[in-house]
Amino acid sequence: MGTSNGGLMVEFMKKILVAEDDKGLSYSIDTWLTLEGFEVVTVYNGEEAFNALKNHPYDLLITDIAMPRLNGYELIKKVRGEMPELPVLVVSGKLDPELVGSLEALSIRHFLHKPIKLPQFRKMLERLFPGSVLS
Repeated sequence: MGTSNGGLMVEFMKKILVAEDDKGLSYSIDTWLTLEGFEVVTVYNGEEAFNALKNHPYDLLITDIAMPRLNGYELIKKVRGEMPELPVLVVSGKLDPELVGSLEALSIRHFLHKPIKLPQFRKMLERLFPGSVLS
């Protein structure tokens, strides 16, 4: 997505919302995304995430499942009700087949198991935003 500016294409920075209650991991994800050229907003529970999504447009939601004040599954259900097209990446250490099936029923197709490894994270970003990951 871009706009013409005197013949030049200006690429808009993708904006990503990270909902992760583990402050160390959220800092790492924020750092990785920022280094890849994304604009990042980090929140620490599902309620904050949903409020942020209602107030600003995002290109991607990255969410944990086990979070306070609205878990990731509840957050995704609410998001799907109001923003059905928003891409969602679930990052969790609790991705059992039953949960994955429930998330897939909500059109979630992108998952990463914790602990996150940077090469897999970068591959997932490239899948979500082709051509956006820096070499």
